Amino acid sequence: MPVNVKHWLGRHGINAADLVVEQLQLDSRKVGTGDVFLAIAGVQQHGGQFIAQAIEQGAALVLTDQGNYHDSRVLVLPQLTQQLPKLVADFYGQPATKLKSIGITGTNGKSSIAFFINQLAELLSIDAAVIGTLGYGYYQKLTELPNTTPHFVELQRILAGFVKQQVQLVAMEVSSHALVQQRVDGLQFDVAVFTNLTRDHLDYHGSMAAYGAAKALLFEKNKSNSAVVNVSDEFGRSLAQGCISPLRVYGTAAACVGFERFLAYSDVIALPDGCRFRLSSEQGDFSLRLPLFGEFNIQNVLAAIAALHQLGYPLPELIKAATGLTAVPGRMEQFVFPHHVVAVVDYAHTPDALQQALQALRAHCDGHLWCVFGCGGDRDKGKRPLMGQLAELYADHIIITADNPRSEDVIAICDDIAAGMSPDGNYSIEPDRKTAIKLALVSAQDGDIVLVAGKGHETIQIVGAEQRQYDERGYMRQLVAEMSI
Repeated sequence: MPVNVKHWLGRHGINAADLVVEQLQLDSRKVGTGDVFLAIAGVQQHGGQFIAQAIEQGAALVLTDQGNYHDSRVLVLPQLTQQLPKLVADFYGQPATKLKSIGITGTNGKSSIAFFINQLAELLSIDAAVIGTLGYGYYQKLTELPNTTPHFVELQRILAGFVKQQVQLVAMEVSSHALVQQRVDGLQFDVAVFTNLTRDHLDYHGSMAAYGAAKALLFEKNKSNSAVVNVSDEFGRSLAQGCISPLRVYGTAAACVGFERFLAYSDVIALPDGCRFRLSSEQGDFSLRLPLFGEFNIQNVLAAIAALHQLGYPLPELIKAATGLTAVPGRMEQFVFPHHVVAVVDYAHTPDALQQALQALRAHCDGHLWCVFGCGGDRDKGKRPLMGQLAELYADHIIITADNPRSEDVIAICDDIAAGMSPDGNYSIEPDRKTAIKLALVSAQDGDIVLVAGKGHETIQIVGAEQRQYDERGYMRQLVAEMSI
């Protein structure tokens, strides 16, 4: 999308050469001939260090906020960081104003809700896309992303691409890191969704209070026009009570009492292939059957329905469409083995997510419940014994294994997990993840369920500085084929 730099910057009172450029780039390594390089402060270093490299690679113009340069291609704008969100949005033609947008934040459930929104939209013949942990684009054909929520420069480029493809609606995961680092500045969401707040990312935020405050940023007036909040969550209830935007809550029937606009569930019945429950709203009651495991998936679906309803889509049509939803890749995804054992791959990598996954599967399990999991290295060590304690409480057999050990010793991480368990507990340690999974499946009996938690959709395992190819879902399909012979 060629843009005249002189006209673009001139609208903001900035004098520049009469150049036509293709793209804005934050990463100097991606700069090509005719691009504009934005040399600003990053999380760890300032882009000014890479100006020479960008120019050597063909940058037509460099915008930066500091330094002195004797090169007409480098424009120093002291207020650049404050101006940049609007500059970038203008460059790409203000794409966010041409789309309906839903921003989703919270510890767990963001990817599932984004996917369910995309699926519901498809079932209602609405062209939609997602941006998040699993990538961006149409939910069944995603392009990978390095971060759950990209920087607003990349976001505006992605949104401009969606507009070109005639996408009408986008559901975006908004991480706490992105909110603190102002990666979504310049975007105004039509709906902001809050899922829950449980322990995670304390290595970055330092405390649960700071973590919650980061999530709450999405619900400020300069970020979103309306809100959908899970009031079954303690922090969510507090957020809802202080919300000044048009609000719809969701959660258990008891939690929704006192709110004018709500989607509440009750009378949950676990079925072999999903669940059934009563859905109540200010518009009346409905009976809804979902082909999904877990009460948390009920909450995720209600969040998706509520967000779309906030945008004006009729509730009865959304509820009817919800019966056709399917599981998100790597989120409570089932693999059925020939000896009548079901393996479930789930991304659960926090104490709350692991507990919810195990509790959900217990309701569907006729035999023993197995749990194979680990914890990431160089991350919040405090959650390791908590996850060990929860696994012992809710599973019958546990195999502790590797997740992404990074620079830490795998056995040391496993020992940290085991420290939260009874010394004579029914667990074992197998550091090789594939071996641990196969051991659980070979040991499991008719009617057992094996939860393999932590990796979900991921296709790499980080060991030291190396990123090894590892597709847990692909490995499950391989084992199903091998054990069927």
